[in-house]
Parts: sequence; structure tokens; C-alpha cells
Amino acid sequence: MPEQEPDWVALRRRAIGERIRTARRHRGYTQEYLAILIGLDRRSIHRYETAQRDPQLSVLVQIADALEISLSSLVAVSAELDLRGARADERPSL
Repeated sequence: MPEQEPDWVALRRRAIGERIRTARRHRGYTQEYLAILIGLDRRSIHRYETAQRDPQLSVLVQIADALEISLSSLVAVSAELDLRGARADERPSL
């Protein structure tokens, strides 16, 4: 029988999902558009944002790159997402 994960793990997963959502909205991206940028489906983005799934490190790197934020700000322990360097631009053409 698998061990139950500690509460702090679920809290961190939720915090990362909220940061993904916040940064995505800041850029004006839909879940579907972000998914297209990184080669996933919209449901995967939804699952990451709602803490239903843990994204792999390689996916986190792609998400951070697509949202033009640092990986460290996406997964940091601090409560706030630093969006000072992120631009709220128009969507780039695909």
C-alpha cells in the first residue's frame, strides 16, 4: 500500500498550479493556447493548475519558458509570483 504524501506536498502542488494559472492569465493566454505552445493538451494544463497532477521538470521548464518567467519563480517556496519581468503582451503568432 503506497504511503500517503505529506500535507506540505499537496500545498506546494497547489501553489505551483496557482502560479501557472496566474502567469498564464497575466500573459492573456488560455489553457488551450499554453498547451499548444508547449505541445500538450488543454486538460494537462488544467490538471496542473488545479493540482490534480504533478508536472515533470521538463514540462515546468517549458511552461516557464512559454510564460517568460523563471523556473525558480514558478516553483519557489515564497507565497508570491514575481511577474515584474513578465510582459502582458499580445499572443505571438504560431
